[in-house]
Amino acid sequence: MSVILDALVKLEKSLDGLENTVVHLESSLEGQQRDMFGGPPVAANANALDKQAVVQKLDQIIEQAEGVLKEANG
Repeated sequence: MSVILDALVKLEKSLDGLENTVVHLESSLEGQQRDMFGGPPVAANANALDKQAVVQKLDQIIEQAEGVLKEANG
């Protein structure tokens, strides 16, 4: 059971890190006028998150957690 708990703790830390990154990005863009229909400003592109990479990483983490749960129940 501790393996599952460890995996969940790692997942929570990863999600906290992701949330902190998004908050930092939003803070850095605070006060800037942004076009709702255009792309992000050029300066923001350097700090932009690769959404597809984040999705893939979260999918991998979920698959690993599911594998650990299956092993524990099997």
